[in-house]
Amino acid sequence: MMSLFISVFNPLENYQVNAVGVTEDKYPWIARVVHSRLSDMPYMCTAVCVEHRIFITAARCLYSLKVTYTTVIYQNHHFPVITFVVPSNTTKQAFDDIGFIVVNDEDFHGEWVTVALFDTTNRTDEDFEWFADLNLSEDASEHVVLGYATKKGIHVIKSADRNFTLTELEVIVNINICPEILIFNNLITGFHVPCYHSCSVAQFKGNDPKCSNYHGVVGGAVFNTKTNKLLGITTWGSYFFKHELPVGFSVPNSKNFFEDYTCARRIKRDKGLLVIDGYYQALCEDFN
Repeated sequence: MMSLFISVFNPLENYQVNAVGVTEDKYPWIARVVHSRLSDMPYMCTAVCVEHRIFITAARCLYSLKVTYTTVIYQNHHFPVITFVVPSNTTKQAFDDIGFIVVNDEDFHGEWVTVALFDTTNRTDEDFEWFADLNLSEDASEHVVLGYATKKGIHVIKSADRNFTLTELEVIVNINICPEILIFNNLITGFHVPCYHSCSVAQFKGNDPKCSNYHGVVGGAVFNTKTNKLLGITTWGSYFFKHELPVGFSVPNSKNFFEDYTCARRIKRDKGLLVIDGYYQALCEDFN
């Protein structure tokens, strides 16, 4: 059995190194979350559309927002948020938590484009052996990570008007990247969780220049270019100014994820006009 050792899973800094700029036309299901009903800023995190009016992102983004001030910008349209669905069963330090955003679409007349979710297997354990059993290819062209990021260096400037653009980076995904690289001179063990990096473990140990590339944004999309399905949502990462390090992500295939998805759907379908404190929460109290 693999052991799961949870240390410090930091929030991501929303920056990139040598990533490639792309347009929303290439990934029409991508979205950005801003903490304003009137402006395109401040940008808070990336989100993806998984169903008409329903988006997912890293749960840790939602914990810093207020529903009444939050907007999802998708298909160049500003969608006011109705509610958040935060994880019903959270993990320590939110390293594996995905949150849902339900929006209002009264003024939208465009086409809803969604991304298909990973559906190869559901989780069978808490130690991610099921993920290791996927035997994912180390072909860097098989997975990309994308989201709204700024350049490294600029990311340290914490200002509301900081510019973020949609970028993507080819990455390698497997269960060994984090435990092999994030070992701090063998002082700790663990980190057997889904991670990606711009290079393989062998390339990292060989100081391959490719390892200096990086893309890590809160709520970023880990996308399989072979299946055209979403493999995961970026949720955590470690930062060291001298080197670029792997990024951890959550695969949307847990029991908790599907329970929260059911909650988001109930809220979306609700036709009630009178909303009082606790109303939406009550819609999700009983899943039987």
